[in-house]
Amino acid sequence: MTNRLKGSEAFRVLLLCAQTLLREGLRLLMAGDEDLDVAAVATVVAEAVTAVSRHQPDVLIVAMGWEGEDCTAVLQQLKSACPDLPLLVISPETRPEQVQAALTAGANGYLPLSADLDELAQAVFAVCRGEAFIHAAILPALYIHMAGQVPAEETSGFNDLSPRQREVLACLIRGLSDRDIAQELFISVRTVQTHLTHIYNKLGVHSRTEAAVMAVQAGWFAG
Repeated sequence: MTNRLKGSEAFRVLLLCAQTLLREGLRLLMAGDEDLDVAAVATVVAEAVTAVSRHQPDVLIVAMGWEGEDCTAVLQQLKSACPDLPLLVISPETRPEQVQAALTAGANGYLPLSADLDELAQAVFAVCRGEAFIHAAILPALYIHMAGQVPAEETSGFNDLSPRQREVLACLIRGLSDRDIAQELFISVRTVQTHLTHIYNKLGVHSRTEAAVMAVQAGWFAG
């Protein structure tokens, strides 16, 4: 992974995982990437919160070992204690309703347990620069699941978007990052972020995923 966010410094990772084999496996895996530095590990939430103050990590990875294991309570506790720290979930649980629950509880990113080191590094980079990251294998089912929750009357918000905001929204559906959108539209990253704020407000949503789901459901860019 190219460490464009922190220069020559590695991302400091705090790993929270109750399962010994999974915890040690992830630690060994991340040791193979020079841009990832496992600053500390924890097995329970209280230990993780203490480690945040002591080690000042850039990201907290919450690794769950069993399918069906619910991480929402853990995420809510962590987000309450460390509201500004990005949370990245790694879990074998990929059902869309569970992924959505994790995102609602405060997760900034979500990876299946089958993700490789490069995908893990990409996810860390994304959440550390303020973006959401959802693994490509999870997105289609999540979009379908969330699309059914968008009331039809809310889709009229497309008419309120400016031409430039529609271009930014189209880029969101393609999965482009803020930096990629800026390069494609020849505008600054800050301008992209301003457009995103206006898009969220006009559509009545709170995230990139919600905005993309609304656009896909309404067929705004179909064909």
